[in-house]
Amino acid sequence: MSKFQENIKHLIPRPKTPVVKPPMYRSIYTESVRRTYKSNNNLHKTMGYAEVELDPPSQFLKKHTRKEMRPFVEINKTKCCARKSIQRPCDGATTNASKKLPTKTRKNIRQTNIIDVIRRVPPLPKHRVQDTRNGHIIVLNEAGLEPTYVSKKNYGKTPSYIVKMYKEKEMAQLMETERKRAVKPSLRYLPEDERNELLNGLKTNWAELHKEFLLLPMLTDTVPKMKRKTMLEKQLNNLEKDIDLLERNPSIYVCQDI
Repeated sequence: MSKFQENIKHLIPRPKTPVVKPPMYRSIYTESVRRTYKSNNNLHKTMGYAEVELDPPSQFLKKHTRKEMRPFVEINKTKCCARKSIQRPCDGATTNASKKLPTKTRKNIRQTNIIDVIRRVPPLPKHRVQDTRNGHIIVLNEAGLEPTYVSKKNYGKTPSYIVKMYKEKEMAQLMETERKRAVKPSLRYLPEDERNELLNGLKTNWAELHKEFLLLPMLTDTVPKMKRKTMLEKQLNNLEKDIDLLERNPSIYVCQDI
């Protein structure tokens, strides 16, 4: 049955069931916290007492009067005994009571320090400069004002790695030139009929370009017209150079196609 259809059962009011809430949580330490709060034990914990009684001048702080509480370390004898029991003499070692163990030699550290100080080379004095009247001193070497790099032995010289790099490049260039000299390009003689055919073709191309150049308008007032005119002039010049080269040299050698 849909919810839009009426039913007589819904006319009778239904009693509402009361919601039973669980009891509110209360800590077991509530009473103890309340008692400690009321006991006023931590009144001066944050700011301290308002007035503190000072010690008299005769009871000033003296040397070695403070008690130092050092941690107590208990020596475990069982571990020491266990370690001693594990140690065994080496193979072939004889246990002779007559032999004595070598005694430890104590080093006189004070004497060695005195000898080191006597033999030490005294340091050189620092180059200092006073720059103000109030006595401000600058150490030139530490401030970077003293020319230390200029005083080096290799100052003004080319580093060795750069010299090595230049030598390697020169050697590579020499090897490349020698290789090119060794490899001779294959040339062939251009026959007369082929030369004439090439010359006639160049002259035909020049005539066509020249005709096209003469058909250009007299007024070149736009950028495309100027570009076309310069392009035709350049092509005509190149063809004239090629024609002149073929006419002046009757015997020509050309590279053979591979």
